[in-house]
Amino acid sequence: MQEKSGIVRALPWLPTILGVAALAVFTIVTIVRLTPDHAQTLPPPEPPFALPGTTSGPQAPVSLIPSTDPTMPATPTTDPTSPDPKPTSRAMPAVITPSRATTTEPARPILVSGHYHVLNSYADNFIGEVLLSNRTGAEQHWTVTLTYPGNLRTSWLESLPQPTLVQRGHTFTWTSSVPLAAGSSGRLRFQFDKVNGSETPGDCTVNWSACT
Repeated sequence: MQEKSGIVRALPWLPTILGVAALAVFTIVTIVRLTPDHAQTLPPPEPPFALPGTTSGPQAPVSLIPSTDPTMPATPTTDPTSPDPKPTSRAMPAVITPSRATTTEPARPILVSGHYHVLNSYADNFIGEVLLSNRTGAEQHWTVTLTYPGNLRTSWLESLPQPTLVQRGHTFTWTSSVPLAAGSSGRLRFQFDKVNGSETPGDCTVNWSACT
């Protein structure tokens, strides 16, 4: 009976005893878990998520400039502090024009021909002649040009109206005053002082064609 009465007296304290016991057990378990010998190794943190083909860590901002071909020479970058470069002029496309065929002007027809020869030769002078021939069917005007370094003593046209004469240095030009009749000839004669014994003019033309 005494034992029952003791249990009855202890019942009001049972919840308190159980709470103290549970607190003690929780404290002991916590101490055991925190000891170095029983500490659990935490798993390593998972690496940060990265896209395939990239490395982890801070990512550089995406470039909107096309990448440079490694086989091509690098293009120099523009210094932001330098002034804007002047625009370069655009090369105009070459204009190819078809080559024109070279045309050769037809030779002038010889309307009046001339033949030079010496009529008389003296010690210090000579008399020369240009025989004019009009082989066309119409009358023709003519111009004779003669170059000689000697002094011209006189000149005349045989049996025809006399031409006009113009001298420029050693060049003498005779121009007809009347045309030479069709199929006819004329004889222009002149007397020069000799120079170094020569009787050959430097140049002789009739209507800009060489004398024969």
